[in-house]
Amino acid sequence: MNTMLYVTGINSEENLKTSIMELFLKSTSNLEWLSPGDIVLLKPALNSPCPYPSTTHPLAVRVISEIILERGAKVVVGDQSGIRSVLHGRKGVVRGNSRENYIKSGMGTEKDNFIAFEQEGWDDGFNNYQMPGTQSWHNGFYITKWVEKADHIINLPRISTHTQAGATLGFKNMIGLLREDSRMEYHANGPYNNIMKFNARGSSLKSVNDHTGTFLEKIVEISDSIQDKHRLTLFVATKAQTTLGPDRQLFEIGKLKLAKAYVTNIKPGLIFASQDQVAVEAFALALLKCLRKELPAKARMLERLILFASNNTNKLDKIPVRDHPYIRHSLYRGLGEFPSKIKFKNMSIDIQNILTEILQE
Repeated sequence: MNTMLYVTGINSEENLKTSIMELFLKSTSNLEWLSPGDIVLLKPALNSPCPYPSTTHPLAVRVISEIILERGAKVVVGDQSGIRSVLHGRKGVVRGNSRENYIKSGMGTEKDNFIAFEQEGWDDGFNNYQMPGTQSWHNGFYITKWVEKADHIINLPRISTHTQAGATLGFKNMIGLLREDSRMEYHANGPYNNIMKFNARGSSLKSVNDHTGTFLEKIVEISDSIQDKHRLTLFVATKAQTTLGPDRQLFEIGKLKLAKAYVTNIKPGLIFASQDQVAVEAFALALLKCLRKELPAKARMLERLILFASNNTNKLDKIPVRDHPYIRHSLYRGLGEFPSKIKFKNMSIDIQNILTEILQE
């Protein structure tokens, strides 16, 4: 595996498309693994119909799709939004539609080959996955059959904090591959599970805490199921949600939106990617830690008031990147390596040093 991490600075939206294309080809060694007719699954972050940065930057999906199609391969963009937006039970879809969310978010159009995993069927659309690398899941988890159908998988997350997990980056993005009962199972180990139970009303889904305290470990272990087909994780980070999340707001009452996530404009913006899931996750955590150091006092206070019952965001701020549960457990499970080779482009030495120092704390 190529463990190099590529990071490109973006000073204007005008050169964003070109920069994504160049970095994508560079980080995949000019798509050396791709053959005509291959199926490439793009996994965006589509937790809700909220636009970027609550979801993946539209250009990430568009540019990469165009390049793959030009090489004669097939592109499938696939996801299932979070339980708050889409609820899928044993008897079918209770409410919501991931395809509609994909379009409403601005990520794509009706013409795109988008697969809403909930539309594939409860039994027909998902397989049980259980391996030595998924020991936090006692009976494995149910994952979309598109992981089996695809020849290659590209992960396209966004940078955001998360009210329950602390951060939603590359590993957390894999939740969208799971069937709803497996989502309920891992959430039962985490904070604010009563919210998940409320969101699952109208279905027969159960939420039973196994008392293992492996909420974050379960998140990481989902990536074991894609390890053989994972070709790249790529972030477009011109903006980031640096409080709350994963959606733009926690509560909606009609048109009233309450407890909005704070959005940081990143200057210079960054595109970064690696074939190594751990290396790119570590850098994303370092970037998020860096951005949160500059939070306005009002945004930080609102977050503390709302998240008084969860310490996962505090973990993000206070512990070294290498000791974060995402990184510690992924290294333990052999999902990749901590970044040691970083190739920067169009970034000042000062910014390079700041991010490198946070990684090495």
